[in-house]
Amino acid sequence: MIDGSFVFFAFLIASFVHATTGFGSALVGMPILVFAIGLQISAPLLALLGQIVNLGVLWQNWKNLDWRLALLLIIPSIFGVPIGLLLLKGGNETFLNAILGIILISYGVYSFFSKTTQNMDEGASILNRAQLFLGATAGFCAGILGGAYNANGPPVIIYTSYIHSDKGSFRSILQAFFLINGFVIIAGHAFAGLITKDVLFYSLFGLPGLVLGMLIGFYIDRFLTPQRFRKVVITGIIILGTGLLIPIFYSVLF
Repeated sequence: MIDGSFVFFAFLIASFVHATTGFGSALVGMPILVFAIGLQISAPLLALLGQIVNLGVLWQNWKNLDWRLALLLIIPSIFGVPIGLLLLKGGNETFLNAILGIILISYGVYSFFSKTTQNMDEGASILNRAQLFLGATAGFCAGILGGAYNANGPPVIIYTSYIHSDKGSFRSILQAFFLINGFVIIAGHAFAGLITKDVLFYSLFGLPGLVLGMLIGFYIDRFLTPQRFRKVVITGIIILGTGLLIPIFYSVLF
């Protein structure tokens, strides 16, 4: 079955990227899945199986989890989701993606030339007021963007990469955030009746690819020094921003 092979490949690549960097599975997996099986099946399928990757990466980096920072992002995001659903749904998604793409690329390029990372991993036990405010704002904005456009990643990725340079802390905080938000998204899909037999059927193809990609990502992780991991994360942020802009340029040109 050709579409089943595409689903396997999509989750193989998506889970590999996510296991290596801590984010990016939706950006990598969704275009392939939508091409193979359509959006209506792809969205709940990725949300459902994506939780396995979140759990796997969180389990691998559990001892590095900073619960204070994770909750600082998670709790405001919960209040942001309904606001996004009520106020922003039906807005200019193309314009928002362009803004997010430009912000991500700008931050990524800046980070390549900047060595100033606010590292909280070496004994800094108290977040100052500015860090608390920025974290709560990032979580709240992520909730709004997630509720309105299913784009909750960029604010928390930028904030967490700024605060934590350690790869274990960075990935564990993101996974805790994505895990909680993922359950909310899955509940929404289930409530809307989108967890269908087709979704469960294609999960049989996606699950083996997901597990294989995750194992490869965990293996590669053993060779990533903190310096290499920082470069991988920055590259991933730039690619994420570029991925948001490509469809816009394509629609304008064609």
